[in-house]
Amino acid sequence: MFTLPDVPGPFVVGATTFAIPLQQPQTIGAAKLRRTGGNTPREPALLLEEIVFTAFYPADIRKPSTDGTAPEKLKKAMDWVAKPVNKTIRGYAHFAKLPFWLSNVFMGCVASRLKLPVYPNVPLLDPTEASDDPQAQWPLVFFSHGLSGTRTTYSHLCIRLASQGKVVLAMEHRDGTAPVVTSHFEPASAEGKKRHKPKVKYYLHPEDVMYENQEEEQTKSAFRIDQLLFRRLETYLAFMAFSDLINARPRADIEKSLFGNIYTVWGPTCAELPRHSPLWQSWTTGRVQFKENIAIVGHSFGGASTLSIISNPPPSLPDTTSHIRFEPLPITHALVLDPWLEPLPTPGPAPHAGMPRAPHILVLNSEEFTLWDDHFARLAEVVRAWRRTGPGVDAQLLTFIRAKHVSFSDLGVIWPLGHLARDGRTFLRVTGDLALAFLANRTEEAIQGVTKREMEVEHVRKRTLKSAPPGTRRRRIVGGVGEVVVHDLS
Repeated sequence: MFTLPDVPGPFVVGATTFAIPLQQPQTIGAAKLRRTGGNTPREPALLLEEIVFTAFYPADIRKPSTDGTAPEKLKKAMDWVAKPVNKTIRGYAHFAKLPFWLSNVFMGCVASRLKLPVYPNVPLLDPTEASDDPQAQWPLVFFSHGLSGTRTTYSHLCIRLASQGKVVLAMEHRDGTAPVVTSHFEPASAEGKKRHKPKVKYYLHPEDVMYENQEEEQTKSAFRIDQLLFRRLETYLAFMAFSDLINARPRADIEKSLFGNIYTVWGPTCAELPRHSPLWQSWTTGRVQFKENIAIVGHSFGGASTLSIISNPPPSLPDTTSHIRFEPLPITHALVLDPWLEPLPTPGPAPHAGMPRAPHILVLNSEEFTLWDDHFARLAEVVRAWRRTGPGVDAQLLTFIRAKHVSFSDLGVIWPLGHLARDGRTFLRVTGDLALAFLANRTEEAIQGVTKREMEVEHVRKRTLKSAPPGTRRRRIVGGVGEVVVHDLS
């Protein structure tokens, strides 16, 4: 059995996956499925049926899990690859456009055996036990994955934040960007009951969908825009449903018409969360801060989602008969990892006028994305726009030298890709250090503690620079692993 590295911190970490079905599924946009990719043709491509996320949190391991299992027997028992494994492997193969057998070499032999160093389905620790403040609450963080990501792809960073006293909700976006998702519910039967019949949905390339009377390039652009709206709605709905849970208040009639009951997910199955269980009781006693000081983190397309959320007013449900109206999320910090800006409208993104105050923003870029010149120029302007919103708004842009686009995910520490590589651990350690400092409003202090370099690009070849023709030389930033460029955007 392979496990991700343990994460040091004052708190042991629990993890529970929650699913909240929507009473009336919502169709986002007009895209329809093609016959490619293993999905059912002509169905809506973006159908929002349920909200799913994995919560990583400080754990109380003195009480049993939901099924009565002693916590000490559950450590490292949560799978990194979602089950059924063969469906997940097929989803990765479809994303990468590789034969199933080739994806199975790594995913089936290694990743499917990988476990997370967490206690599954154990209660949330009472924050007053770790604080002198009788009103103490755990801060809330949302995490948004990138293309082909899942709710566990960034578990190392999520666990790091949770081990330091955060509740992290890692979203499982169901907009066709995960390799595979399982829809646990069908629409209600004539008797009004939800039917449990899992349905698998695979990753969606833009060519897997179609819009009426649109060219291919228009379809790609329209689909990404619809996916961003889908993700905004997921995040707002997750916040609303989670707030109901942790606030322990009865749902208003209008929300009863929107959400079903709360379920916990284990593998491909789910079960309604028992109201008498220690797990339920730990979440319903006001232990999580949700009215202020919320943070959001996103990588790649998740970075685009993060910027989309903080630069747009609250979304509206497509169902015009719905009376649900979302309030702005009280986001104060946005940590953006290697954001992919192409799906976002230009100029922008920038803080929207309706926000009482723009959130602080910290952008951590890989060397790969910084050397993408046109993209980086736009990113630098985005950060400048944030700085112009006022003197009290902190906006920083940093580059990790030698970092790859995947360096912010678990892939840097998974054997055989990165388990024995010091580089992967270094990037995740520095990311975690800066993330924690940023969320604690100590970014400048943390930057002083890293090894910094000026932005200087050189042309190199693996062997000798002199013998390399100009066309075969590659560009890189001068420096080494663990060093950081702090970009002066004045």
